[in-house]
Amino acid sequence: MLPQLTPSINPASFSAMRAFLVMLVLALAPSSAFSQAGKDSTSAETEKTTGEKSEKGEQDWRPMAEKWEPARFGGDGEIAEEDPKKNSSDPKKTMENSKLFRLGMGDPLTGIRWTGDFPKENYEMKFQARRTDGFDFFAAVTFPVGDEHCSFVLGGWGGGVVGISSIDGNDASSNETTSYKDFKNDQWYTVKVRVDEKQVLTWIDGAEWANVNRDEHTFDIRIEMDPCLPVGIANFQCESEIRGLQIRTLKNGAATEANATESAGTR
Repeated sequence: MLPQLTPSINPASFSAMRAFLVMLVLALAPSSAFSQAGKDSTSAETEKTTGEKSEKGEQDWRPMAEKWEPARFGGDGEIAEEDPKKNSSDPKKTMENSKLFRLGMGDPLTGIRWTGDFPKENYEMKFQARRTDGFDFFAAVTFPVGDEHCSFVLGGWGGGVVGISSIDGNDASSNETTSYKDFKNDQWYTVKVRVDEKQVLTWIDGAEWANVNRDEHTFDIRIEMDPCLPVGIANFQCESEIRGLQIRTLKNGAATEANATESAGTR
């Protein structure tokens, strides 16, 4: 039977090992700190660049305030204008501080139309709207799609239908964009439409609501909306308010980074 061997332990080896570990930590620490500093610097630079792009995108918007007139449907309600707030505490709130249009209850329609220049495509238009009384559509925005036109309807057919009129001859209540939303009176909703070389897109409060391929469809408006041509906004048997009307052009029809983010929104 082999005798049991007791391993010998040299205390000096622990001291050497401890010294080695200390040197290793000291050697790695500066590298780690440098790496973290580099990460923080890159993150800060990215945030700065994103902020600059967002600010530049906001500067691209131009107000649409002075070239509106009554659409004259016949049986129109009263239309009143309120100038922008001059003593706002926050000048960056462009929509809240912009000219406001009050559209009274018509029999059945009341609206305004734009009389200035307006592109046929490669543009975005946005505004805020709310219904203050009544129950039907409080904003139907008519806009050009190349040589054609269509209307984005909010709250039609009794108050809840949302969609584009008309696509391939079918209005907002019976085509691929038909959907429903519970609109509350006295609540502002932000509306945006975009027409580029390939698509017609619409948003409500940042959530994409319709995305239609232009190559696959034809566009038209219901005959009742003719007085809004070429660009206009109308309501139906209700009272509503419109503010913050703005437009910007798209370079080569390209969507901005903000648009891509907005498209990711959910209803």
